[in-house]
Amino acid sequence: MEQLAYAPATSRSVSESLIRQAKQSLDHEIPLFESNRQRDHIESLAELYSIIVAINVLEKSFIKDNFHDNEDYYTNTVMRLINQYNLILKDDEIKKEFDDLDKFVQRLQLDCPLAVKRIQIGLPATATQSHGSLAAVNLAPSASGSEIALKGKAIAEATGSFITLMDAIKLNYNNKEQLHPLLTDIVTSTNKVFGDYDGRAKLVQWLIKLNNLKLNESLTDDELKEFLWDIDVAYKGFFSQLE
Repeated sequence: MEQLAYAPATSRSVSESLIRQAKQSLDHEIPLFESNRQRDHIESLAELYSIIVAINVLEKSFIKDNFHDNEDYYTNTVMRLINQYNLILKDDEIKKEFDDLDKFVQRLQLDCPLAVKRIQIGLPATATQSHGSLAAVNLAPSASGSEIALKGKAIAEATGSFITLMDAIKLNYNNKEQLHPLLTDIVTSTNKVFGDYDGRAKLVQWLIKLNNLKLNESLTDDELKEFLWDIDVAYKGFFSQLE
């Protein structure tokens, strides 16, 4: 029987073979996710991470008075980021993985205390602080027609916001998704008129309380009665300031 001659492979042929195999493997896409749902899930958590970091940067800049001439940019950007944050967490699976804001930042070692506080409040600093840009405008003859019209519109918006929220509570609206936007409208609209008024501080406290409610939590009947009382007190305080 004829024996085949043994021809040992050279190091060059081995290297070329390995290179060809490597090139072939690089041509194939390596999946990072097992499904599109898993990819969306991870991307949503990454988005939450970036939102927290972005808000913290904005808060630091606001404290340094970097938005003195452009507070609207700060206000609109923070409000948009907070809305995006809340929208992402409406997904039950993402909410379960996210768990809790404090736990999330601890787990990922995020040093963003200013962002955590701002998200818990649920409004930009410009909305919770007393500015009252129209407070100095009265209905005296010295006020221009445009100033009177501007203040009149702001007062009408604030009045409508108060009435809408009080009606909502009477209709048994009781959770964060229903009540927080309505209370936000009151705080932002009244801020355009007065720097402060009786009952305003309570409204800000309720904003924080509502924003920290979990999606499956609601205010109790006793809490709703107290909330309605505080809204009524603030409503009367706002209008007494107009006199």
